[in-house]
Amino acid sequence: MAIHVTPIPRLTTLSVPAFTLGTANAAGTATTSVASDSTLLAFDTTPPAAVAASAAVGSATTAPRRDHVHAGMSTTGSVVDEAITRFDGTSGTSLQGYSSLSPTISNAGIISLTSGALKFPASEIISTDANTMDDWQEGTFTPQLSDTSSAVSEGQSYSAQVGTYTKIGNRVLYQGYMDVDDIGSLSGGAFIVGLPFTSQNSSNNGAVVTVGKGVDLSLGTAGHNVTGEIPTNTAYISLQLWDVTGGTTDLTCAQYSNGGRLLFAGTYQTE
Repeated sequence: MAIHVTPIPRLTTLSVPAFTLGTANAAGTATTSVASDSTLLAFDTTPPAAVAASAAVGSATTAPRRDHVHAGMSTTGSVVDEAITRFDGTSGTSLQGYSSLSPTISNAGIISLTSGALKFPASEIISTDANTMDDWQEGTFTPQLSDTSSAVSEGQSYSAQVGTYTKIGNRVLYQGYMDVDDIGSLSGGAFIVGLPFTSQNSSNNGAVVTVGKGVDLSLGTAGHNVTGEIPTNTAYISLQLWDVTGGTTDLTCAQYSNGGRLLFAGTYQTE
């Protein structure tokens, strides 16, 4: 008759920190590394669904605690649905709320500015992507009367010099007013210099200028209209006069004359 002997299980003592099975929600403070070539199952009151009641001998099974939760980052301020989150400005460990209306982004990717504004860098970072807006600026410039020498200090004096602009991407929208008391020693063609940006350096891509009002000019003949253009790769307006049947001629500084006033506006493309 054969005799079968059942091996007595050997109790293995784990090194400190010990591996402890506690109650369902108990958690230890130390980390224990367990290596085994058999299945180790740890259950709370209800066995986790991800772990079978029995497993193949010689395989290892890992199952997370069903009641385990990782702590999230702390937040301060109010919580707004779909708000764009931001970190604090010191430690960077807390998500900040908003003291007023917050910018939001919807599931459809629509960004809404319920308060505040979009800010672009002072120095434009140009994008070649046709669908990317890379700049927005608002500001002022000082229009000045000049001649072909581009001089601005030949005895000119003014009662008013006003210029404002808005730059959206590579498009500049501007308007100005210039009241010249004295043209000084200017001669030849008349120019308005001081535009805020240089026009794009592209052949045949100059921009037209609208002169909405002129006062106290010396055009010589009634019915002649003042206009202008911004040539490529320049930051000035070349004033023109519709005075011939074939088109325009250069408006001269003498025709602008002492006391001449112009109200002008337009748009042009920059780089």
